[in-house]
Amino acid sequence: MPIRVICYQLPGFKPQWLLTSMQGAERYPAAEIIKLYHQRWELETGFDEVHTHTLERLEALRSQTPDRIRQELFALAVVYDLVRLEMARVAGYLEVSPLRISYWTSLLLIRTLWLSAWVVAAGRLPQYLEQLAGDIALLVLPARRPRSYPRAVKIKMTRYPRKVRASAPLPS
Repeated sequence: MPIRVICYQLPGFKPQWLLTSMQGAERYPAAEIIKLYHQRWELETGFDEVHTHTLERLEALRSQTPDRIRQELFALAVVYDLVRLEMARVAGYLEVSPLRISYWTSLLLIRTLWLSAWVVAAGRLPQYLEQLAGDIALLVLPARRPRSYPRAVKIKMTRYPRKVRASAPLPS
């Protein structure tokens, strides 16, 4: 299989190489591939938000049949998109990137409104939705700092001591 190697270096980082099967520099410019590679971390962040915050770290879906699993995944996608849509709406009003608004606290505010909406008179619901947008507007995070350290795998922490081999056999 033919492989294309793209070498590049971001300021403050070691040189990096991307391997891709996308041949043809005119059709697939290296700068665009590099940009897309780094944007994929935003997708990883989205998956983390669904797992950590929306599912509250549950390791498995509750459904037991393929149809119900599809339904549950579809519901998760709809919930995630609705939260992100509200965040994008507020971000557009504030003229900031939607990535600068906290997903977790937005989700908590929307959950709280959803759980309490049944006691609100129908005519007052638009007022509550406007208040929700105002509350989310308070959640603007500071701009991200550029990463100063390259990604690395950390040692998994455990409460148990590490087993160490004896350097010399014990005398008998």
